[in-house]
Amino acid sequence: MNLNHKHTVLNINNLEIGFFSGKRPHAVARNIHFDLNLGELSAVVGANGIGKSTLLRTLARVQPALSGDITLKNEPLHTYTGIQLATEISVVLTEHIPAKNLTVIELIALGRQPYTNWVGTLSQVDKQKVNEAISLIGLETIKHKKCYELSDGQLQRVMIARALSQDTSIIILDEPTTHLDIYHKAYVLNLLKRIARETEKAILFSTHEIDMAIQLCDKILVLDTENSSFGEPCSLIEKGSFQHLFPGDLVSFDSNSGTFKINK
Repeated sequence: MNLNHKHTVLNINNLEIGFFSGKRPHAVARNIHFDLNLGELSAVVGANGIGKSTLLRTLARVQPALSGDITLKNEPLHTYTGIQLATEISVVLTEHIPAKNLTVIELIALGRQPYTNWVGTLSQVDKQKVNEAISLIGLETIKHKKCYELSDGQLQRVMIARALSQDTSIIILDEPTTHLDIYHKAYVLNLLKRIARETEKAILFSTHEIDMAIQLCDKILVLDTENSSFGEPCSLIEKGSFQHLFPGDLVSFDSNSGTFKINK
């Protein structure tokens, strides 16, 4: 496949994120600038409470931005209808699945809701997209299992397949490796990288696995309250963007290995 890695699908400029208490805005982070390109895997990293989930929810229009511009395919994000947005951005948030009694294939088919008629009947195209997602993620052997029978790792792959079946240009995932052991963390992130490459989608995820993100991602957003950094991992290491993520009394970033070390 001839990927156009420079094709920007989402542009974020001077974004301020946070929440409202009554009518009063409370900023969590500001001065956020970055973009997402088709065919690339990007991560959001930062300290606990810095606003990673808030940023992803803002990009998915689950909650409003406080200020700034978010442009999706050269159009302001706020101009999209709910249905239009659901055909462009699929989201895997950290909330629990409401219906674990569904089978794997039934849950993946929910990704086709933006395209089905009012009774939710799947067309041949819908079924094809579901089967393509199952094949790409490698879920054929468990597709008829109930979701409550699955391990955390299997369930995470099913949720990724549901997002994939939605057939959007952007997939956003909030901490997709939470509760997984180190092997399955690496497996899921490798899977996301392969999906970005093979399906030419822009994939953005938040993570605490900074070392893995540095190794696997095309771009990383280092989120900070006032001065976030965005770019290729090597460039961010050279600029020292990871040095001040955490207080230096206990951990420090080794720019030679691209990993955090415990200060003994």
